Amino acid sequence: MKQLNIDKLFSLFDIQSQEVYQQYDMEDVLDNPFVLMGEVVNGLSNYYMIDVIYQQKYPQLYQNVRESFKYKFFNKLVKTLQRIDTTKFETIYTISSSYESGEVYNCLSDLLIFFENLEEYEKCKIIKDYMDHLLDTNLSKIYQSP
Repeated sequence: MKQLNIDKLFSLFDIQSQEVYQQYDMEDVLDNPFVLMGEVVNGLSNYYMIDVIYQQKYPQLYQNVRESFKYKFFNKLVKTLQRIDTTKFETIYTISSSYESGEVYNCLSDLLIFFENLEEYEKCKIIKDYMDHLLDTNLSKIYQSP
């Protein structure tokens, strides 16, 4: 029985945004919080999709690498979160106005639960800071006068 290589599996999602933006001379976009949060939200959706596909197509082989693949993938998502400079949030960079805030919050919640179960609290803090930002942003929208 052939072995699934976790690095090859991971490379399905390892398309570097930086290379695409460099190719089109748009490197400044890489610091944009919208782009970075989009990578996290879309990345998590991609993970769940590939997880289902590989469980169905290669149930035995994938089972051997599933947890390590998830760990590696989720770590990459947290590293992407860390690239967002929260000190530069401006009105135009309010993440919840670019993405459905519930979707972003659920995505971050999935990441938080994963790392809580592993007791990796330093990553939990990073994730929780973004969840708090979303809540603060949504509360301020509610309490703004029309």
